Parts: sequence; C-alpha cells; structure tokens
Amino acid sequence: MNASGLPSLGIIGAGKVGSVLARLWHQAGCEVRGIYSRSEVRAMALAEQVGAMVCCDTPDHVLEVADLTVLAVPDDAIETVANRLNLKDLQGKGVVHTSGVHDAGSLAALAARGAMVGSLHPAFPFADIETAVTNLPGSTFAVEAEMAPLRTWLVELVHRLDGQVLVIPPGKKAVYHAALVIASNYAVTLYSLAEQILTGLGADVVTADRALNPLVRATAQNLRQQGIPAALTGPLVRGDAGTVRLHLAALRELDSDIAALYLQLARLTLPMLAARGVELEAIEQVLDLR
Repeated sequence: MNASGLPSLGIIGAGKVGSVLARLWHQAGCEVRGIYSRSEVRAMALAEQVGAMVCCDTPDHVLEVADLTVLAVPDDAIETVANRLNLKDLQGKGVVHTSGVHDAGSLAALAARGAMVGSLHPAFPFADIETAVTNLPGSTFAVEAEMAPLRTWLVELVHRLDGQVLVIPPGKKAVYHAALVIASNYAVTLYSLAEQILTGLGADVVTADRALNPLVRATAQNLRQQGIPAALTGPLVRGDAGTVRLHLAALRELDSDIAALYLQLARLTLPMLAARGVELEAIEQVLDLR
C-alpha cells in the first residue's frame, strides 16, 4: 500500500484490457508491481511501459508482490486461472476479474484462501489498445465487491481514471452485461442490416455508409444532449401510422425476419411514445396490438 492509500497492483493477462488498465493506472500515479502473461513478449513490453517486474515463471508471483491483482483474461479462462493459482495465504489480498458477464463467484477458490474477491468491468469497447488508452478515461466501470477495503480500492481506481462507478448487485452481472451488448454490439447488427438493405437497392457500401453514419452520429449526440425519450425521432414519435404500415409491408416482401425485428422494436418503443404524449391507438392497430 502506498502513501495515498491505494493498493499496489498486479496484472495477470497482457491483452487489450490488461494493457490499457495497467498503462492508465500507471499514468495516474498508481504503482503496478507485477505483470504476468502467457506471452512473455507481451508481458515484458507492458512491464517496461509501467515500470513493473515481469513474473514470467508463474502468475502466483503477481499475487505475492501486489495488494490487488487484476485477472484480465478471457471470460472462459477466469475460473481455470483462479483454480491454478497456488499461493496459500491470501489474507489481505484483493483479486478481481474484468469480465462483464461473470460475477465474483468465478474466484471462489481464491476467496476460500482468504482473498477479497470481486469484479471490475469497464463499459467500453476495446477495439485496439491505443484508442482505448486515449478514450477509456471518463467511462463507467461496473464494480462488484462486497468486502472492505476492496470496494474502496476499486472505487478509487475508477476515480483515478475520471470514471463513473456502477455498483452491480450480487447475481446481476449477466443482465448488466446483456444491457451493454444490446446498446453496443447489436447497434452494429442493426447498422449492418440497414447497410444491407441500402446495398440491396443498388448503392455501394461507401454510399450506404455516407447515408447512415450521419444518422448514427446525430442519434448518439441527441441521446447525450436530450436523453430519453426526447432523442427519439421518426414516424412512430410523429404518430405516423401510415408510414409504419408501409415499412412493414415492404420489409415483409424483402425479408420476414427483418420485418419481425422491425415490428418487435416498434412495440418496445411504445412506452417512449406514451412518455412523449403520442396518441397510440392508430400505431397499436398497425402493430397488431388492438
């Protein structure tokens, strides 16, 4: 523990997430003591960047030298890695993983040996390391930690990155992560469907993207500036049932799955319409709800 009360840090896994967090915490004045990775080259490169020792032989050495160890490994490997760590006495040590979907139960083997366990998930898309180093600060981090001082450590580490803390209740990690996937991953899926429809009309990909990208950027900006439901635009919020009827007819001819998706998304939009004071009767008739 350093003079600021922050824990010394260890990172197991020198991929995108582990590398970004280690570099940013180092830049924020945190002490990163140990790095372990299956790739010795990656571990050495990251250790040089953050002034840490490389624990090449065993990840147990990271637990020995650090107050708080971050397991930044693939989701399916978390429990396996935790079970293979052999350090016996973990009293006073903290260990967290960075999975969005798994909870602290994945680290039960370490908790049984006295470790404070939890999870710390950055709600951010890690496309590449350098972009994430630039853009991650200010993001929200999901924090799952029941024991003190682990929760205090994690909250302070998030604040060191100018981040916001979202505390996840026990047993709710999967539904939390599903929300992020809907907003991020499936936004890409919806964009892809729109692009496919436009290219099916004869547009090339560049032309389709030039039509869609400004819409996506403006929608994101409206969400930031106006929030929900004010950011919603389009025929539903105008009460334009005729346009929605034409959309559904055209999509049913094109692709029944896309038409069904459009219909379900429209139905899920109804609460926002009600909040905006839109008369729903005609819309509900088109959506087969009356």
